[in-house]
Amino acid sequence: MKINNFSILILIFSFIACTGDEDTQVFSLTVNDGSGGGNYAPGEVVNIQADSPAGNQVFDLWTGDVEAVDNASNASTTITMPSANVVVNATYRTIDAQNVMDISADISNTFQTMEGFGFFGARDVWWANDNADHYYDDAWLEMVIGDLGLSMWRNEVYPHVPVTSNTTDNQDAYWDKQKPMVQALKAKADEYNVDLRVILTAWSPPGVFKWKAWGYSWPGDQNAERGPGPKGDYWPERGVENSNESPSTNSGTLNPNKYDEFAQWWIDAIQMYKDIGVDVYAISPQNEPAFNQTFNSCFYTTHWYAEMINNVAPIIKAAHPGVLIFGSEHMLLNEGREKDFPHFYHNRLKQDPTAMSHMDALAVHGYQDGVNASSGSDLAQYWTNHKNEFTSVADKRAWMTETSGYVDSWESSNDTPGAFGWGIDIATAILFGDVSAWVHWQGSGLDGINRYNLMSGTTTGKKYQVSKHFYHFIRPGAVRVEATSPDEDVSVLGFEHADHGTETYVLLNTKNEEVAVKLNISGGSAQEFEMFVSSASLNCASQGTNAADGLYLLPARSIVTLHAGGSTLVK
Repeated sequence: MKINNFSILILIFSFIACTGDEDTQVFSLTVNDGSGGGNYAPGEVVNIQADSPAGNQVFDLWTGDVEAVDNASNASTTITMPSANVVVNATYRTIDAQNVMDISADISNTFQTMEGFGFFGARDVWWANDNADHYYDDAWLEMVIGDLGLSMWRNEVYPHVPVTSNTTDNQDAYWDKQKPMVQALKAKADEYNVDLRVILTAWSPPGVFKWKAWGYSWPGDQNAERGPGPKGDYWPERGVENSNESPSTNSGTLNPNKYDEFAQWWIDAIQMYKDIGVDVYAISPQNEPAFNQTFNSCFYTTHWYAEMINNVAPIIKAAHPGVLIFGSEHMLLNEGREKDFPHFYHNRLKQDPTAMSHMDALAVHGYQDGVNASSGSDLAQYWTNHKNEFTSVADKRAWMTETSGYVDSWESSNDTPGAFGWGIDIATAILFGDVSAWVHWQGSGLDGINRYNLMSGTTTGKKYQVSKHFYHFIRPGAVRVEATSPDEDVSVLGFEHADHGTETYVLLNTKNEEVAVKLNISGGSAQEFEMFVSSASLNCASQGTNAADGLYLLPARSIVTLHAGGSTLVK
């Protein structure tokens, strides 16, 4: 057979056309009673969403060709397209009206204004590496700001003299090591239009500002004495006589003759941040003032603490009037437990109205013993006592500025609370203590997720996902509104953010069975809510949207956020 040039061209075009058909082959996805249908290539991941349930119904399951559906129990899920046409159906079940719990809310009845949720430190602990670029990368910054929703960040001011020195003096960090991460974190927050609140704490003043103390047995002990150490005004490290010893930042107390210099040290530290474009939101003059430690620490009796506040806070405020003062950062267990609180720091501030007037927020830490989490049902009473005795009567903010010690499983393990307990404890603080700021200890570490962090680099766990219910959706400026449940095993928190146009409810079902709820909101404007669920099997997973007056199914032992008004984090 004779083949001419024209025939050859026809064969080539036919081959190209056939090859192109194979490369662009698509299959149909039909989604009945839901969205996401269309024509897709094999391997393409497609979001599918069930329609909002009608009346007294709730979403039940996806049925049909569900082999490629990621989770057939989720109203909002994905399907990985096979090389075949697919039909899936959203199915619903009817809930008996007698089994529906009414949740009430009143937008006009308001409580505290939220200031932020956050954590301490960088992508890894400051003492892990000497290279500044070890402590952040863009993927990590994108996750903590854009996904988790960090809005408050806590850091230690290291006790150098001057504060801007790079001299390590046996320190695990210094400003030039921290500065690149602080600048990058601020830049990422600016990308998302997040007003990131930076709060600073001193674990110790510079060693040359310190005295030795003796006879100190507990913070309320007024028989304790303080004075020069064996080498003069400062107390050398571990009290050892050695002419080469650096002034101690471990233990000891502040020399009262150094109050002015300590205040100036703080003024310089705040300016150090300001010089790189970061306006410090608040400072705490001393971390955990009751303890002697082998690391940076400084202890005060309750009287010494009030005296320090009276002498130092006014000088700082004169130089930086917009910066808040918070403290004492002692344990909620002591500051809120009935048998303890008359003897500790916040009661001493209450007895000294001048010292209390210098405080903007009364902050506590959430440990039993400095390591293990203070958790469980007793917290409701501790927070109630703290509010009634101190923050409410003194008209001060209530903050939790450090807590950790939770395992990363959903439930507790070996009597150590887990992620579900973490969420319950946050809600308890907000509901019973009117807490407006909540800060975890270390946010991240590169050695894996443990009891003391929320994530490992960009790898997240259950505590991270629980945190999102608060950190991501409850933004600074949101106002807590009245929200009540008829059942003590189902808790609810309500928030309205007028500037953002959002309305948010966080519900915690501690029952061992699912609960159907209906919202009865007075003064609310939301037409529908998107539902996010965390449980033993779900990680802050979207369950799609439903009408504001529809039914919402809370899985057994779960945390559910209902959010209206659009994304809280927009670049």
